[in-house]
This record gives sequence, structure tokens and C-alpha cells, in this order.
Amino acid sequence: MKTIKSALLGTKSLIDTNEEVLIVQLKDILKQHRELIINRLLGDLITYLDYKFQTKPDKQMMDAIKDKLIALKKSNVSMEYYQSIEKQVMNRAVIHLTNEPFYVEIDACVAEVVVPKKKIFL
Repeated sequence: MKTIKSALLGTKSLIDTNEEVLIVQLKDILKQHRELIINRLLGDLITYLDYKFQTKPDKQMMDAIKDKLIALKKSNVSMEYYQSIEKQVMNRAVIHLTNEPFYVEIDACVAEVVVPKKKIFL
């Protein structure tokens, strides 16, 4: 039995019968935690964008960012951003979730809209 402690979700238990089952349960918990963070961000997105990206978005940019965040919230968790948590789950009995890896994924998603790719002319 593994235990994950989250400030947003409380204490969650994982049944560690095998690695595949453990990862499926972990992804579900990560998705729930990410969803709560995104819901909070959507409540005061302008302040977050000003703080994190030093930008004041217009309505079109706000709509695009909201759409991206809602799509991220509904999507399955990609373990690419959560490898450190996965390693902890495999090696420890109790894991404390921090928000940092979630914000890495969220910021990458938002940056696609806020920080436009530079056009290269050949």
C-alpha cells in the first residue's frame, strides 16, 4: 500500500499489486490534482499571467489561454512532467505532492499562446 498526500486532495491510498495498476492509479490522482490547480488559475488568470509571464492579455489571448487550460484539464496526464513523482511512488511508501511539476506542465501549455514562436526566414 502506497500513500500520496496532497494539500488539495488530502490523503490518497494506492494499491501496489503491480506496477501497471500503480501507474494507472497515480495518473488518476495527478489528473485530479492538476484539475484543481487549473480551476483555481481560471478564477484569477489575469493575475497569474501578469505574475508569471509579465503580460496583460487581451480578450482574444485570454480566450485562447482558457481554451488551452480547459483542454489540458480534460486530457490524460502525460508522465513526461511527472517522472520524479513516479520514481518516488516506486521507491517510497509515502509521497508528498508539490505543485511544482503541475505548474511546469501548465506553464508550458500557457506559453504556447503567450510566447509566440519566432518566425525564421531563410
